Amino acid sequence: MSQFIYQQKQAWVSLKKNPGFVATVLATMGTTLGALLCILTLAYVLIAKPLPYPDQDNLHLVVHHIGDSKGETNASSFTYPGLIHLYKNQTVYDKSALIYFDQDVLTSVDSQPTLNTLYVTPQWFSLLDASVHIGREFEATEALDTNNPVAILTYDTWLNEFGSDSDILNKKVTFKGVSFNVVGVLNPSFIEPALSTTGLKSQVILPWDYNGMNESGRDNWGNISSSQKFIGKISSGASLEQISQTLTPLIHDTWREKVAGVEFFNGWKINMEAVPFKKQILGDSTNTVYLLLAGVIGLVLIACANISNLFISRTAEQQRQLSIHAAVGATKGKLFKTIFAETGLLMFFSVVIALVIATVGFFVMQEFLSQRLPRVDELMINWVTLTSAIMISLLFALFFAGLSSRMINYRALNLTLQSSGKGTGIQVSKNIRKLLIISQVAVVTSLVFVNISLFKDSVNTINQDIGFHTDNLMYTTFSSAGATRPERDMRKQLMNEVREKLTALPQVEQVVQASSPLNGFNLWATTVVATNERFTPEAKHIDQNYFNMIGQTLIEGDLFTAADVKDENRVAIVNEAFANRISPTESAIGKQLSFGGNDNTKVIGIVKSVHIPGDTEEEILRAYVPTSLAENSMIIKLKPDTVITREQVVSVLTSVTSQYNIFELESLDAQKSQLLFTQYTTAITSAVLAVITFFLAAIGLYGILSYSTQMRRFEIGTRLAIGAKRSDLIGLIINDNLSSVILGMILSIFVLAGLYLGFSEALADYINLMLLTVFIITISLISLISLFACYWPLRPFINRPAIHSLRGSD
Repeated sequence: MSQFIYQQKQAWVSLKKNPGFVATVLATMGTTLGALLCILTLAYVLIAKPLPYPDQDNLHLVVHHIGDSKGETNASSFTYPGLIHLYKNQTVYDKSALIYFDQDVLTSVDSQPTLNTLYVTPQWFSLLDASVHIGREFEATEALDTNNPVAILTYDTWLNEFGSDSDILNKKVTFKGVSFNVVGVLNPSFIEPALSTTGLKSQVILPWDYNGMNESGRDNWGNISSSQKFIGKISSGASLEQISQTLTPLIHDTWREKVAGVEFFNGWKINMEAVPFKKQILGDSTNTVYLLLAGVIGLVLIACANISNLFISRTAEQQRQLSIHAAVGATKGKLFKTIFAETGLLMFFSVVIALVIATVGFFVMQEFLSQRLPRVDELMINWVTLTSAIMISLLFALFFAGLSSRMINYRALNLTLQSSGKGTGIQVSKNIRKLLIISQVAVVTSLVFVNISLFKDSVNTINQDIGFHTDNLMYTTFSSAGATRPERDMRKQLMNEVREKLTALPQVEQVVQASSPLNGFNLWATTVVATNERFTPEAKHIDQNYFNMIGQTLIEGDLFTAADVKDENRVAIVNEAFANRISPTESAIGKQLSFGGNDNTKVIGIVKSVHIPGDTEEEILRAYVPTSLAENSMIIKLKPDTVITREQVVSVLTSVTSQYNIFELESLDAQKSQLLFTQYTTAITSAVLAVITFFLAAIGLYGILSYSTQMRRFEIGTRLAIGAKRSDLIGLIINDNLSSVILGMILSIFVLAGLYLGFSEALADYINLMLLTVFIITISLISLISLFACYWPLRPFINRPAIHSLRGSD
């Protein structure tokens, strides 16, 4: 033990004499290992860590697939009555619960915030082990069809909206005119499963009976909604396929019976699927983790190569000190321990820095990626992080110590001491130098190629023409303040007055009644009357000024008129993609569509298709119909360089009526940026990684080639003395290293091919001819770095008289 302490003290004293070396190692290894620990922890949480729910393997989300007569899945959402039928009649699951995701305005507090509401049946709490901090969970008295108005707040809602009020159990919360008695506050440790949208955090839990489905929707077997879910826990050994085979006829047969009179659904089928919780929550995020791991491991390899160069140089500088150790009887093993004491100390401090950086990384991911990656709220320093840190630091300490000790020619150390170190310095073999160059170039080329590809793809998506403009546009939605909405005629009168008063504001140029062009579409069952073809386009209600306001181009036909909106005429405008499907060989103008019911709708116009960020399909069918004057969503066009605040809109609304609350107000630019968040993140991350990779590559290659050039200074001086030109020497160094650089680039091709074969499904969208251009750019950049690394270390020798190189003078 005393020997170990002595070696650590000696290592500390030795390292203190070279602060530049220490700072470089700590900064490089600390940063890269911090990134590695962050991603390793993420990989553990997403791939290996059990879900924080009891019997996770037996917890299922039951998915309701509805397919058309062609056998294609049309949607994966429940009908409301079908969901209730499943809940009441299924016998597969021992325990089950209903879930409904929504948002609503909390009107019982002055700020009237819009909160994420979750409507559940009581079994939800026991299925997910959702215990309470204070109060109680839902009981049988809050089960289906009991209509008991109680509420449970999440811990954050209790903290942020009610200031941790100790008397909260005697308070009420009001939504849509219904007052709910607060009966509990959830434990802060509870983690809600991402069964709907990744990162969605419910803020208030209410009984199922009060969910937002309207009365007509509760009895409509043809209306589906993605907001409603069914979860269950099974104790039997039935397979997922057996569960699906049992549930499918229960729902399909009843659904066919209920929609038998609807011609549109002829030949359609229902298929039930039991999806394990983990599969549902993780989705395809594991592919993202693997790609992140590949990228960060590449950075660590580059950093490792760079640090190897530093240790090689340091070992060469320490040859006299090592000679003294050998002269007084130190064995090879003791010399290794001496070097290991230094590398171990450096790796220890590097890991301390890495843990700090990993913690910062966890915070950044939780702050910015919670909507993109599941379970990021669970990221923290844990046993996996600490174990990985210890193992990695030990492995790197051993690797760098072993690399340095292998350079030592033990027999030559005494000769080094006798000759005062002149002409007998420790040297790295040519093969090792070539191997370092090849590995460096291969890793750098692979990483840079991937990052440039991701950057290019993200920038193309960000800059893609979406088909309409969003600048100076805001959208707002109003929600009913009471349990029931005002009568239709009253709604028309109120919304008309609100629209006129908003238009009268000095900063407002125009107001239209429609939801945001970036969302607000619904799937409509549609039949082309002439051909009886069936489609399910995305549909939206708009007024006569909608297309002109957002700048969406009319290709053919006419736009809606004010009379169309006022009289709610049966006319429609379709996008180009839908028009081509309705009538592939002639104009779609004049074609009749049936959206259900007895009256058909006539196509009067065709507009250019738009691309909304996040659309997964290239051509989405869309239809637009005249809105009602009772529409409670509006788009506001502002005059240039002006703004409108929530308070101003609230003031307008309250001056007209107290029967509505403002539900949301946001700019279209902000909404577009949110939809493009993944692309912005990818672009920034890939650009930063590419720059860091280039920087590390330049340092690494410079270090290797600088060392090689230093070892050849006498040869260079001799060649200069006998008349060699500067260009000849530059060509000599380049030719000597050219084969290693080319081999590294070839190896990178095999690495990239392996990545594609391993992740072909995830990378399929990125493979195209443009990648050839990206690869050429990558090769060119790496070549420039390599040329710089060959020339710059040579420059001091070829720009001075040969005598300086021949005598080794500075």
